[in-house]
Amino acid sequence: MKKFLTLITLLALVAPTGCDKSGDTLFVRALTYKATQYEGRLAHQWIELGNSMIRENQLYGPQAARIFGYIGLTAWESVCHGLEEGQSLAGQINDYPVAASFDNTKEYDWGIVLCSAMQAVFPFLIDNINNAQRSQVDVLAALQENELVQNGLSEQTRQDSKDLGRRIGLRIADRVRKDGREIIRNIVPVIPSRDQMHPWYWDPATLGQQPVEPMWGTLRTFVIDNAQACEPAPPFPYSENQDSDFFREAREVYDTERSPGNQAIAYHWENGVGRTSSAAGHWVNIARQLLERENENLAVCAKTYCLIGFAAADGFSASWFVKYKYFMLRPITYIRENINPNWTPIINTTPYPDYTSGSAILGGAGPAILITVFGDTGFVDRTQLGSPLLTPDGGPFILPERTFTSLTEAGEEAVRSQIISGVHFRRASEEGFQSGRCIANTILTRINFGF
Repeated sequence: MKKFLTLITLLALVAPTGCDKSGDTLFVRALTYKATQYEGRLAHQWIELGNSMIRENQLYGPQAARIFGYIGLTAWESVCHGLEEGQSLAGQINDYPVAASFDNTKEYDWGIVLCSAMQAVFPFLIDNINNAQRSQVDVLAALQENELVQNGLSEQTRQDSKDLGRRIGLRIADRVRKDGREIIRNIVPVIPSRDQMHPWYWDPATLGQQPVEPMWGTLRTFVIDNAQACEPAPPFPYSENQDSDFFREAREVYDTERSPGNQAIAYHWENGVGRTSSAAGHWVNIARQLLERENENLAVCAKTYCLIGFAAADGFSASWFVKYKYFMLRPITYIRENINPNWTPIINTTPYPDYTSGSAILGGAGPAILITVFGDTGFVDRTQLGSPLLTPDGGPFILPERTFTSLTEAGEEAVRSQIISGVHFRRASEEGFQSGRCIANTILTRINFGF
């Protein structure tokens, strides 16, 4: 599980080190063990538990993205003190001004800090978490703690580690409670009605849908200033004129060939409820696959999950703000009214407006984030491997893995897939991609991990 330092190495450790740069002692007990000495598996297990609960509870994209943002934050805050130059994100992200207090004269096991923090924060993250899921959290925390204890920890180190982790988790849980989610749970917004004066409005009657989370854009973002940051240009003006940009984009969706190659693209990036934990979950899973391939340690994993979690959470906040600013109809509504009343897309249309595409935002932000960790590497994405998919064209299909020559290629395909699938217009996808790149660049510019 971890490599223990020799006595000579321990005596060589001197301050100032760790997240708290104010210490001036000759020996920093907090660095008896370092976060880089722990297996990344400890973080992967919490990510997978979050994935599982998101799927079980049928949560949508913005809800999933927020969860991954907090899991990533918790992972990093749990290990940053175990790095010589590690920096807490307190004071660097919105509404998280002060980290839990930390005593660098104590010895900590960073794996136990992590599982204790996750145990404290998880129950606040999952919408409608049930007793069985609460038990899953407790069981995973206990399993990890017991495994780590087998390496010869003193009872004092164990208790100090659990206490620090619990306080980190509760500090983050305090932000969870205050980020605006609880407020919008109790608000039923007035949804504008589609009529002859507003033909571009999203139409709930098309597929018997009600829009998901119309108020989501009011939630507090992690890194970007607010959900209006990185706002794209507006959509094309609605028009039924066959020479208009709007009709041209609808015709492009309608005319897209349903070839085996295009179907494979559409199916791979179908991230419906209960399947991949949304586009956010898909990119988090890509990160996990790359971290496991490279056998990265806990510190690298925590940093990576924090970055991709922030990108997902802030990306969906930005997308949802614009969706309910313009309330733009989906291709299926426009095409059935103006081109072919019997047309169906390759995959099912999800219940929220078109502009902009959350999947496209993640297609822009995800690669930009992950390239800073792995380079623009090729990879095999097994996110959908063995997954059954039922589509308007038939099924269920059992999906394969998909190979990409680079992260850039994967992101560009994720954006293009939304047009191929028939669920978004090109402008919603391309402008979403640019918004995602802006969000990723903001995160990479503003956040300093010190590692």
